Amino acid sequence: MPLSPGPTADPHPSTATTSIRPLATVRALSFRTTVDRDRVHRAALGETFVTDSVSVTDDLFLCGAQLPRSHAYYGDVHDDPKHFDVLLVLEAVRQAVMLGAHEYYGLAADVRFILTHNRIEIRSLPSLVIGTRPAHLTLNIRVTDKRVRDGVVCALSFYTCLTLDGTEVARVTMGMAYKSPDSYRRLRTSGRLAAGLPGSADAEPVVPVSPCLVGRNDAANVVLGEPRWAGETLTAPVRVDQSHPSMFDHPQDHVPGMVMNEAFRQIAVLAADAAHALHPSRGRLTLLDVTYTRFGELDLATTATARPRAAEAHGDALFVPVELALRQRGEDIATAVAELTYPEAAGGAA
Repeated sequence: MPLSPGPTADPHPSTATTSIRPLATVRALSFRTTVDRDRVHRAALGETFVTDSVSVTDDLFLCGAQLPRSHAYYGDVHDDPKHFDVLLVLEAVRQAVMLGAHEYYGLAADVRFILTHNRIEIRSLPSLVIGTRPAHLTLNIRVTDKRVRDGVVCALSFYTCLTLDGTEVARVTMGMAYKSPDSYRRLRTSGRLAAGLPGSADAEPVVPVSPCLVGRNDAANVVLGEPRWAGETLTAPVRVDQSHPSMFDHPQDHVPGMVMNEAFRQIAVLAADAAHALHPSRGRLTLLDVTYTRFGELDLATTATARPRAAEAHGDALFVPVELALRQRGEDIATAVAELTYPEAAGGAA
């Protein structure tokens, strides 16, 4: 269960502008090499984006991250001009808070991390346009809640301001719970037994939809099957490909948060296209607010649902809010709210 509901608004609006200014006494972050991949729970060097970290105060630390200009998963988009993927930015934060938990809060190397909620809001979409060199992000990360049991940190909540070349580009909130290997094993075993899933198996394979329907070029990066409408709700099966080198960088015993976030993005752009005739390749995910309510089991079918709301015009852009859920056996495993931005689309709105 989540530590707290995923926020629907910026939880620290009064501190956001001041918290992005590092203290003058803090050493400069390095972007010369990535950190030890084990500290951010990655198997592949090419999937490791955090480059450095430095402690500022007891509840504040900084991280650097380099975003690659090209990537088989994060770079597989139709948009023109190309932007750094919002889910790549979110992954950089996920890795940074993992590193911070190990470095500054004493979490052992074998502790299991459980993602409870994440929210990302893009503050400057033009700043994320890919240029002639990789992007060097500065992540200003504040711990907003710490829970301790028997003298050991068991949960942390983080608030992150991300800047690129001095411009704030995104704000992220994220929560993690922590379990020892034995405690995690007991949690997973009891949960699966209670659900009548004592063994291990794979769910039935899902045939992916055409990549262009979800703003992709490569079918390997498609996580949805054939969609259908039921009233005002769009539903599609989720394709969980355990051989995917990014979404399954290493073996998992559950559906990873990365797969869930991608499913939310793809069902959102599908729904916006179906409801408002907005082309999937033009939509930019500028808000994603997710609460993870239970483990997604690899041997159960997963369904994504989306309820698109009315498109809103602001200047030349259209904004489409979408209510989202992922379900197994008819029960939510994660819920979300997303907002898609369609630059220069307002002139064609009905």
